[in-house]
Amino acid sequence: MHPSIKEYADIVIEKKKPRAFFQTDLSEKLKQLGVDHLFITGFSTEFCCQFTAIADYDRGYQVTFIEDATGTVNDEATYEMKGLDVKDFVGTVLQRSNVIEVLDLEEYVDHYKTSKNVLF
Repeated sequence: MHPSIKEYADIVIEKKKPRAFFQTDLSEKLKQLGVDHLFITGFSTEFCCQFTAIADYDRGYQVTFIEDATGTVNDEATYEMKGLDVKDFVGTVLQRSNVIEVLDLEEYVDHYKTSKNVLF
């Protein structure tokens, strides 16, 4: 995390692997806070974001993956798959699991803006 924004965070959990739970105290912090629904955003769509979404579900959390709030440096050339949109592909795979909700940012705001327990 860049030092210029670290001061704005209440809790910082630094991870060194693609899954946010692996060798971190994230699980303990979420339990302390009574969290049961996680919203996935971030970088490395097809690795960190996807793996974390799956790990979250495996741990019993309700999971929402916000597809257009993830990013990647990879594209169709990286994977030698003409026409590949990495974020759309990952979102489709997770949506078809029927256990992870996939929304774009606008849908997220529209759907959850009335919830008192969701941060924007």
